[in-house]
Amino acid sequence: MLIAGTDTTSTTIEWALAELVKNPNIMKKTQDELDHVVGHDRIVDEDDIPQLKYLQAVVKETFRLHATIPLITRECMTNCKVGGYDILAKTPIIVNIWAIHRHSSAYDDPWDFNPERFVGSGVDVKGVDFELLPFGSGRRGCLGMPLGLMQVQYQLARLLHSFTWKLPIGENPQNMDMGEVFGVTLPKVIPLEVIPIARLPLHMYGPL
Repeated sequence: MLIAGTDTTSTTIEWALAELVKNPNIMKKTQDELDHVVGHDRIVDEDDIPQLKYLQAVVKETFRLHATIPLITRECMTNCKVGGYDILAKTPIIVNIWAIHRHSSAYDDPWDFNPERFVGSGVDVKGVDFELLPFGSGRRGCLGMPLGLMQVQYQLARLLHSFTWKLPIGENPQNMDMGEVFGVTLPKVIPLEVIPIARLPLHMYGPL
């Protein structure tokens, strides 16, 4: 987790923007919430994040569908039985977070990007709800979770409040390559290229 911490935030934000560009109705709903909570006469502040419930759902759905840490390793502390199998103490265990997040027993239509599934659900990312484990769980969970979660929410809020994001002219959002590069983290196969379109009064962007 500490090794991957250098790029998990940027990778998650890239995936979130990619999904929102691909689903413009979801981007609009997120921006409508930002306009209602923040308005157009100031920039998003960290204190706004608790009020941005739909944005939080978008981030959770991004963590679910694009877990930046696909596999986590653990070691069994004592002899135990799991799923009918005897697991001996000291046995190395690999937990497939990517598969858990996309399993039909945990989610309806698990391959769809649908933040609505987390609106009012109470499912959190802190390792208590085992169907959503972007930061792992227990004593070996990611130490950077509070900072990482806030940074993803805050930076994504700033990007969506200040700009609408579109693909270059002639490119169809439905044809975007959403493939992943397997490794310690899961970045996009083809890096996202999008065009920002200002949403706020020009003086809000500072000197040009």
